Amino acid sequence: MSDDLWIPDYDRSRLNGWRTEPLYTIREAARLAQVSSSTVRRWLYGYAPDPRWPEEKSPPVFGDSPDNPFVSFLQLVEIVIASDFRKVSHVKLDTVRVAYGQAKANWGIEYPFAHLNLESLGGHIIRWIKGDDRTVSGAQAVDAPEQWSLPGLVTEEIHKLDYEQQLAARWYPVGKDMPIVVDPLLSSGLPTIVGRGVTVGAIYRRWKAGHLIEFIAADLRLEATLVQRALQYADKVAA
Repeated sequence: MSDDLWIPDYDRSRLNGWRTEPLYTIREAARLAQVSSSTVRRWLYGYAPDPRWPEEKSPPVFGDSPDNPFVSFLQLVEIVIASDFRKVSHVKLDTVRVAYGQAKANWGIEYPFAHLNLESLGGHIIRWIKGDDRTVSGAQAVDAPEQWSLPGLVTEEIHKLDYEQQLAARWYPVGKDMPIVVDPLLSSGLPTIVGRGVTVGAIYRRWKAGHLIEFIAADLRLEATLVQRALQYADKVAA
């Protein structure tokens, strides 16, 4: 296993505890990832079209997960990334499932979609390979390890994650040019305004109660345009 993927065993629980604790309901995770609740359940736990024939169950995308009504931050990130592969990059679900299983088996890491910087390219899910000097030396198709691509190609995925110790630590759902962040250490993982701790949901509720954007902005000492963008995002995810 390469150094950039390795985390000492004694650090794993300390590093991951705040990211792996139950944080969101299935419905909340689905709303944030902008997929249906049924999709989240199928990706996490698999799907049996007919309970009379459990052997025909469609396998989960993320491997065997305990049937839990709550989702951790790292699970949310993996759902978001899988959704981006499917909706933005039009990667087939079987490809997503195979890539996840290959990454988990080959590198022996939990939450590979939240750990590896994976992107879509040419219908495959790829991982950039870096040399000793940290420059990109190639790209490996995770769903088909025998396939390689040359570096320098334009990819479709927008990087919206901050990483700590090679694991996702914060997610910027609208992109890093917009100061809205999902941080599991702040406000129970709800979307907040960067550096302020004000939840997007609180802004949305004040606006629904009849408060003007200008009043909300002045009261919270925020730019009116930021409040407007926050409301647009909140309305999009039905906060």
